[in-house]
Amino acid sequence: MTFKIVSDTSKQYFLEEDAVKGFAMAVQNGQTRLGMSILVDIVQAFNEIFTEILSDEETEEVDAVESKNEKEDQIPTKTARKESEPKTTTKKAEKTTVEK
Repeated sequence: MTFKIVSDTSKQYFLEEDAVKGFAMAVQNGQTRLGMSILVDIVQAFNEIFTEILSDEETEEVDAVESKNEKEDQIPTKTARKESEPKTTTKKAEKTTVEK
């Protein structure tokens, strides 16, 4: 899978829209400063891509945690079942003692 990083600097000086090819040309020609300015465009593009990927992963992790919490809320635990069941108690017959 290949993708194209667009650089205005590369397009302006080399008539090459692809930043990676423009960077390679600048390095071959010994144009260090021009190569570094094109490299800045490349690094910024990678930064945007990684930021988007990481934010998507964080969103997926949050969704997974929320769905897990929802499932736990739906499954009653033993204590929750005990609380929801009506309490039935039997009264013991009270013995009365007569004082003499």
